Amino acid sequence: MKCKSMKYNVISTLFVMLLFSGALFAGFYFKNKGETSPEYFFGFAAGLLLVAVFNSIRMLKMKKNPKYKKEQEIAQTDERLISLRNRSMAVAFFVLVISCAALSVISAIEGDMEKASDFSLVICIGTAVHFISYLILSHKE
Repeated sequence: MKCKSMKYNVISTLFVMLLFSGALFAGFYFKNKGETSPEYFFGFAAGLLLVAVFNSIRMLKMKKNPKYKKEQEIAQTDERLISLRNRSMAVAFFVLVISCAALSVISAIEGDMEKASDFSLVICIGTAVHFISYLILSHKE
């Protein structure tokens, strides 16, 4: 059994670093423009950098420690953990949709229709991604 964790960790770390550079670029862009508060983008970039660093540390640990790599291989193929992971993702998605719906209604009641439409957009995008990923994954099995 070949462990896919290393490949996926490298890809996810590269993706996080791409997002980090985009957030950093946006922060400097808005700082030079002076229109928006760039602290949001710098904070977002710092969070992404920490994710990439911790993921890189985990990859190095897997590379240097065969016992830890074997634990990751077992965890990746364990049916109980796969089922638990799928249920936790479903619950997280449900909580996201319900909280965005509640915030959308609250924002509409308060008269802030811009925020209400933003929350509704998040619900639509999340539901579309869920539906498309379901269609793709259902054809693979």
